[in-house]
Amino acid sequence: MRWTLRLVSYGVFVVMLFVLVSIIVSGLPYFFRPGFFTTWPKRAMSEGGIFPMLIGSLMLMSLVFLISIPVGLVGTIFLSELAPRRLSMFLQSLAATMNSIPSIVYGVFGLAFFSVKLGFGTSLLSASLALSTMSIPFFMNSAVEFLRAVPKELREGVVSLGANKLQATLMVLRASRNGILTSLMLTLGRAFSETAPILVTGAVFYSTRLPGKLTDPVMTLPTSIYAIVMNLGESSQWMAKAMASLMVLIMIAVYSLVQITRRNKRE
Repeated sequence: MRWTLRLVSYGVFVVMLFVLVSIIVSGLPYFFRPGFFTTWPKRAMSEGGIFPMLIGSLMLMSLVFLISIPVGLVGTIFLSELAPRRLSMFLQSLAATMNSIPSIVYGVFGLAFFSVKLGFGTSLLSASLALSTMSIPFFMNSAVEFLRAVPKELREGVVSLGANKLQATLMVLRASRNGILTSLMLTLGRAFSETAPILVTGAVFYSTRLPGKLTDPVMTLPTSIYAIVMNLGESSQWMAKAMASLMVLIMIAVYSLVQITRRNKRE
């Protein structure tokens, strides 16, 4: 049985490695084209670079960070340290349920509420709010476990030394900072790779300028890959391959940092 499971595990690993290497190898040579990272796409994406998509993704992730992380951290502290047990269990179950909802549902919700109801339209703000709505439950589900893993004796020791509730909570946050950092990187990594919520709330296929304000639409890496693959011919597919390769490399870097953080925590 041990060898059977080992062979199955190795087989899954080989398939995953093959997929990742294939994507990276197919797009990596285009990184060395002059101006690939610094110029705008031209001639229906058959020439030029990915500058607006790259900057658009960075702007979007910055807004998601500013919105979802503070809200998610406050919610995590409430669930772990302040809420009554039954309420905490209910809210955590609700967050877990929201975390399992398909991303396209968040996109439709963002379109109906942020874009139409609140009047933000197809914009960077609508896309960031839709992504944040999806990211907050994901962050809370993972971060709350790190806070609860802090030994009870630490909380009791801090209180016995005369600390108030706020000081005790700050001590718990300090003790679980590596876990919270891990949750942060996982949350941003997931948001970075999502397409559906951005596609229907804030993305455009092509724009002649970067977003100058929050109500402007934005070009991003995942939505541009989708648009190129679905709408353009073979002469433009190289750009989709290059952007896919870049996204895979970024995700590998993010999850490598997560593993390093976890290992340092265990040590």
